[in-house]
Amino acid sequence: MKNIVTCQWLNEHLNDPKLIIFDAGMVRPGKLGEYKPEAKLPNAQRFDFKKQLADQDNPLPHTMCSAEQFTQQMQLMGVDKDSLVIIYEDQGLFSAARGWWMFKAMGFDNVKVLGGGLAKWQSLGYLTQIEYSRHYHKGNFVAKPRVGYFIDAAAVFQGIDDEHTVLLDARGYQRYLGEMAEPRAGMRSGHIPNSRALPFVELLNDGEAKPFADIKAAFEAVLGDQADLQTTLQFSCGSGVTACILALFADECGYENLHVYDGSWSEWGGRDELPIETGPCPSR
Repeated sequence: MKNIVTCQWLNEHLNDPKLIIFDAGMVRPGKLGEYKPEAKLPNAQRFDFKKQLADQDNPLPHTMCSAEQFTQQMQLMGVDKDSLVIIYEDQGLFSAARGWWMFKAMGFDNVKVLGGGLAKWQSLGYLTQIEYSRHYHKGNFVAKPRVGYFIDAAAVFQGIDDEHTVLLDARGYQRYLGEMAEPRAGMRSGHIPNSRALPFVELLNDGEAKPFADIKAAFEAVLGDQADLQTTLQFSCGSGVTACILALFADECGYENLHVYDGSWSEWGGRDELPIETGPCPSR
């Protein structure tokens, strides 16, 4: 896959001077405490999109920071315009894709996700380290934001009745149906009208991406007669994290008009004036 590298590949390229490794892991929703993985990959730095790389003035959780803030932080972490960025997390695939999409949104394409993350790396017996590394070289990275990579509620609302736009919901199917309470207090249950369910977990085997053919088939099944590569795809989830997994796989499949709803259900579900539906997905 073009967007995912294997642990074997990364281990063979650890000495590449252009390589930058980021840990974009997070504590899973519903669990308490700080993200503290037991080990780190060699030369890994922390990619903290919940605090360091978030818009702290936005009451919604970990929304995308400004281009200026992203540029400043990436330069401090040694990222150059020609760097090769690899993003991973402690286990499986949950939040690493968020880091991947943030780089894409900032105009940087030479970024990949590590398949299997730290857990797979350790299972193969590769070296780790205890603490995060620091980069003492100031990078020359400059963000060049791409319009529409992250979208707001207004853009989603406008797309509800657009026959050329489909919103895919990455949450679990019971949450989509409105049959399971949301993990965040004060949230309504259900889904955005006309959206379709594509739970990100259905695209994974033990936390790793399923074979490309299976992923492609899953997109085609949920999109039906709209499985055209030119269809505008919007992605939503609980708080804009696992929606990026769908964006990752949609890009892998060749879809081009991709947009992640940054506020996702943490915004839509908390705003009573925005419409919701309950019940089954039309493609199921």
